[in-house]
Amino acid sequence: MFAKMITGLAAGFALAGVASVAWAEDYSAASAPELSAAAVAAVDAEDADDLLAIMQEMQSRSMYFFEGDEALCRREPPKVGLLAKPGFNFGTARTAYQTFNKVQRLEEQTCTCPQAARSFEEFSVKFLGVMPEDISETEMQKLREYNIANKNAVYAEYRDFRNQTCREAP
Repeated sequence: MFAKMITGLAAGFALAGVASVAWAEDYSAASAPELSAAAVAAVDAEDADDLLAIMQEMQSRSMYFFEGDEALCRREPPKVGLLAKPGFNFGTARTAYQTFNKVQRLEEQTCTCPQAARSFEEFSVKFLGVMPEDISETEMQKLREYNIANKNAVYAEYRDFRNQTCREAP
């Protein structure tokens, strides 16, 4: 599917002169499908400089084979203190952490995975003012309130952003 899309779009972009120097300066404004098509056009034109610019933009968005550091993208809160006890504390902390990081990605308009923004420890110190092992019921209440106030709206906005900006069109 991806190859067919690239081939089809590449022909149109090649005819339109997408692989020009002027276009190369503004790849940050290109959509994922436009970048894919421009990459094919640059390969067809054997334009290494333009292809490099395109690939750098794709990498900055973590598109396709530039998936980034998977370990960073799978970061979760450590199971320490209250977060290690049975109940919902771990899930509450994880949701707040993910929501907080998604807000940053929306502000930056970047497609890099949210958890690459910061570790849970950094989040805990910045947002709660304590290390994860020192989280008390007071901090847990702050996390619960944050989730109630922000989670649904942030998740919807982030999903829309990812679908419009970071994913290739079907």
